[in-house]
Amino acid sequence: MSLEALLLRLLLLHEVTSRFPEAGFTEVLRRAEEGVGWIFPGARLRALSQEEGRGQPERGLARLEGKVGYGAYFPGPPNPFYLFLDYPQVEEVQELRLAALFLDHLLAALKGAGYRDELERQARTDWLTGLANRRALERALRRSLPLGTAFLLMDLDGLKAVNDQEGHLAGDALLKSFASLLQGLAQTHGGKAFRLGGDEFALILPREALEEALEALQAFPVSVGIALPEEAQGEALLDLADQRMYQEKRRRKGLSPEASQVSP
Repeated sequence: MSLEALLLRLLLLHEVTSRFPEAGFTEVLRRAEEGVGWIFPGARLRALSQEEGRGQPERGLARLEGKVGYGAYFPGPPNPFYLFLDYPQVEEVQELRLAALFLDHLLAALKGAGYRDELERQARTDWLTGLANRRALERALRRSLPLGTAFLLMDLDGLKAVNDQEGHLAGDALLKSFASLLQGLAQTHGGKAFRLGGDEFALILPREALEEALEALQAFPVSVGIALPEEAQGEALLDLADQRMYQEKRRRKGLSPEASQVSP
């Protein structure tokens, strides 16, 4: 390879990899897959599962399905997989060095993007139940809920008594069990479940799934307040559901005859 050709290839490599740090994990991988042909004519970058990459070297020359290339194991986050640069000319010294340099940049960018994405995911996720948290709910409400959905705000009654009488492990088990029910409803109907903190939860569902959800919730001692996007949006929607939830809580305790639910 002439010096001029090598310099051109290095410039192309820099052009492709310089865009990595500004992107999220999926976008980094997409840009790498698109740009690899500029640097290595005719090459293809493949992201393989751990099983597909089994037996390949952790880093270096690799052979897959009878093809030679350069491989590298990525440990995550978010998930481990194997990168394979399908490029027959890689066995040439200069090509091997370019491949190693390219994978160096790509792995570093994927690691950084993966940790950023994971931190963002954790910032939106409740650590105990795995549901989305209050921050995620606030973001969803800021975007406004579509008409035809229902917003349910819930308070799991009796959690303090369980913690006091049976211990916090029992209380955590109750929270996880209730969260599992909400997650199942959300996944079945294309909704979203949240834990706002303590014993307070929220659920966004299509209106037609409301009756099924209310029936399922009867398995737990829970007070529910329902508000519809047609009535309010954003913080006002949350406040309306909160008022109705506490009306329901008082009714359940026999302190008020008021019913608070919206008919499904």
